Amino acid sequence: MKKFFKGAFSFFIQGLLALLPLFVSIWVFMFVFRFIEGIMDNVFVFIPAEYLETKSMIYLIKAVSFVTLVALITLFGIFVRTVFGRVLLSVTDSFFMHIPGLRPIYKAVRQVIESFSSNKKSFFSNPVLVEYPSQGIWTIGFNTGEVTADFKPEPEEKRFSVFIPTTPNPTSGFLMIVTENQIRPLNMKTDRAMQFLLTGGVVKE
Repeated sequence: MKKFFKGAFSFFIQGLLALLPLFVSIWVFMFVFRFIEGIMDNVFVFIPAEYLETKSMIYLIKAVSFVTLVALITLFGIFVRTVFGRVLLSVTDSFFMHIPGLRPIYKAVRQVIESFSSNKKSFFSNPVLVEYPSQGIWTIGFNTGEVTADFKPEPEEKRFSVFIPTTPNPTSGFLMIVTENQIRPLNMKTDRAMQFLLTGGVVKE
């Protein structure tokens, strides 16, 4: 029984860590959305109260607030690609990484975002299975391509580098150099393999 509760607690922690970035993102989105919605209420203050409280007007304010929020997020995304934006982002990272309570949450959110960003697309690609850590046990990895001769114990033999991510944090892991016959390609998209890893195997479809 003790082993059962210990295993259940471990799965609970894995699920919590996998969902934490999503919860934080939703919370921030809703917080900013309500803030903008409050501003919009003041913008439309010139409209008589009997019209302002109608369902159509309420939905219109929510729609305008949502479009405004999406536009602001898009503009901020453009801004962080500039030199000033990168400096600001670096300062923000440094600030949150030095706050004990917020550091693990902020770090988890940043790592998940970076995992799916375009500049990491080539890194987390080609999901495969490798037999590890022992015979009969298979682990999900990502084939990062054939290695050069100086990485091979036998130069004439084809060997590939495979990144083995950890769960539920796939941005950390370790690297293996294996022969071609040790790799089993998976017929699935990268995002599905990442979802499987992020949830500790809970989500399989």
